[in-house]
Amino acid sequence: MTRVIIGPIRPRLRPDLAGRPSRRILVRPGSAAISRIVVGLLVALPALVVQAPGELAFQAKPFRLYSAFWPNLHHLLWAEAWTRRPPTPVPPPSLSLPEPLAADLTASERAAWDAAVKYYDDELADLHPLFELGPVRKVMIAAGVTLPATGLEADHRRTLAAAADVYRRHWWPAHDHANRAWVADPMSKLASISPGVPDRLARLYGTPWFTAPVRVDLVRVGAREGAYTSVDPAPAHITVSTGSPILTGWTAVEVLLHEASHALAHPLMEAFAAESRAQNKNTRDLWHVALFFLTGEVVRQALAARQIDYQPYLYSTGLFDRAWPQFKAPIETHWKAYIDGAVPRDDAIRQIVAVVK
Repeated sequence: MTRVIIGPIRPRLRPDLAGRPSRRILVRPGSAAISRIVVGLLVALPALVVQAPGELAFQAKPFRLYSAFWPNLHHLLWAEAWTRRPPTPVPPPSLSLPEPLAADLTASERAAWDAAVKYYDDELADLHPLFELGPVRKVMIAAGVTLPATGLEADHRRTLAAAADVYRRHWWPAHDHANRAWVADPMSKLASISPGVPDRLARLYGTPWFTAPVRVDLVRVGAREGAYTSVDPAPAHITVSTGSPILTGWTAVEVLLHEASHALAHPLMEAFAAESRAQNKNTRDLWHVALFFLTGEVVRQALAARQIDYQPYLYSTGLFDRAWPQFKAPIETHWKAYIDGAVPRDDAIRQIVAVVK
């Protein structure tokens, strides 16, 4: 749930959307894919507009929702590699598969699929799809019917091509159908609170609402967070796991707006960073908590005006108390005052940072 910064691939430790401590994403010694992924990023990809016929599942400005074959295959292999690993005390970074991969595979199909899962387990599973695998993500969304000729390590490309035949034959039709079936409810709900909620978010974040299309990739299974966002390609690229048990009803709407808010939140991030420096404090994830609260509260208030009782994500999942209890009181007091128009943004930030230890 953060914006990607293109730079050296490195391990990261960050809170997940469910509020559990995230596993440190470790690069295995000898992983051949790592340096090659970086090389792939340096290769100029074609403009990210090449799409296989029919991948666009829904569009309502500014969002264009895609159920695209290659991003789904990539995320599925990444998640399946984690599913086959022995359980550990720390939850894996992937979601569980929403449906078992049951199929009557031929011996050659089983060999191709198992080889692809092993490649991901050996080379890519320890890298996060947003951060360390950002270059691969860009290749996947640039793909049309076939993968681009450049941007992937040769073994990775061959592995995906072999697994693609198996996926198309046995699981992709059901995954594509499930992705498209997911769209109707959250997008109709979002339409019912638009343009009021998007306009208010833009004002509060201090960034105009999107004028360029925002790509949303629907994948059946993905990272444990359920959704994540990069600002590359601009203005934003959102990935949503339609198999996430959390992303239903109004929560799915809030999460989609939360992800979009990452592309609006640069002034907010800068303001919290500047005030933290001024007060000589390390406020860590405070800006992200403020983003969570702001978007969730705006959605809650819009629904309350329509006599709909909604509990924002921070509360319905227990994330506030579990991950950020030290920020709860100052955010609820001072940041809500800003959202309600009672105090200027910078005054609210100053008060919040002052009481955070």
